[in-house]
Amino acid sequence: MRILYAGTGYKPAYRLGGPIVSVSATAEMLVRKGHEVVVVSTNANNDQELDVPVGVPVDVDGVQVWYFRRQEPLRRFLPFVPYLSRSIGFMYAPEMRAALDRLVPDVDLVHTQGPFVYPSYAAAHAAKRYRKPLLYSQRGSFDEERLRFRSMKKKLYIAAVEKPIMRYAASLVALTEAERASYRALGVNTPIAIVTNGIDIPGPRSRAVERVLTRFGIANDALMILFLGRLHPIKGADKLLEAFLRVMHDFPDAVLMIAGPDEWGLEKRWRAHVVDGDRVIFPGMIGGEEKADVLARADLFCLPSVAEGFSIAVLEALASSTAVMLSPACHFPEVEGAKAGVVVDADIERMVAVMRELLGDPVRLRAMGEAGRRLVSEHYSWDLVTDRLIELYTEAVGQRARTESR
Repeated sequence: MRILYAGTGYKPAYRLGGPIVSVSATAEMLVRKGHEVVVVSTNANNDQELDVPVGVPVDVDGVQVWYFRRQEPLRRFLPFVPYLSRSIGFMYAPEMRAALDRLVPDVDLVHTQGPFVYPSYAAAHAAKRYRKPLLYSQRGSFDEERLRFRSMKKKLYIAAVEKPIMRYAASLVALTEAERASYRALGVNTPIAIVTNGIDIPGPRSRAVERVLTRFGIANDALMILFLGRLHPIKGADKLLEAFLRVMHDFPDAVLMIAGPDEWGLEKRWRAHVVDGDRVIFPGMIGGEEKADVLARADLFCLPSVAEGFSIAVLEALASSTAVMLSPACHFPEVEGAKAGVVVDADIERMVAVMRELLGDPVRLRAMGEAGRRLVSEHYSWDLVTDRLIELYTEAVGQRARTESR
């Protein structure tokens, strides 16, 4: 099959968060399985722009990627409006439509990778113009808590733009049962398929402890707690920081690392609450080998988010044999069943109690980490995930062919 993906950004736009990792990993696995994937995206990297060729095909690890220059006129002319500076924007790329008119007639299927942005809008309408099957992913965007942000604007846009697209789609794709419910809450009756994110299982990193000591000064025998993600109010890092400040005196060798791009300017405010700066580390965004070392070195990964799709960072922690403490909004109750982690409300008092319990039992933390690696190895490999997607794509293409032949 020849498949077209459309979305906000594509690697190496990692400042845009987990979807960049999951979409690119999916595309590359599909290519390895003999399919052709074309990606239409912008050159956005959150508050930056990628240094990539625009308007021409670029081979990115076997995937044909078309990056287009985004234009955000409102942000340019109204820079003093706070929410505009904190938004990734509509990602309007005026040259994209003509490219889609050239590309879409030659693909078998279009799969959009998130609402509220021009690339998904334009690709969906191109699919409709050329009578191609469309699959539609929301990637957590319709979570009730996320819809509270700029709620009136989102409600109007969903009604006017997204719902007609969802009704045309052959299938909506949900990462979790919670996403399935959020689709239905919008009153859309299009069939829904659940296809989770996946993970590549890394090899052992035997010297990660030494490298983290050299890079960040975290002692070899320290208990390390890790938050990895965008520093955004919805992610709950502020609650984790407060919980850690309440337990740190009980565990004098414990260290908290809060790593990720600071798109809301929160780090300065949080630093003001930290007395012992050596025990709370803000390294900014980390990636590559450094990120892999930090994940392997951590004793406990925490994500007290109030709204998630299906976090790639959680899968990365589990694959790295790191125990996890998650909020219910992470939609990953399987970690408790597998004894790989705990699910606790994003409430500071509850988090404090659970952190005291876990940090006081390093043997349990190690056992949870080992169980987490087994869990993702058996159920969340990219090989399994893409096989499920291929089934879904094949069904959508076949259904369209049957419809056209009538």
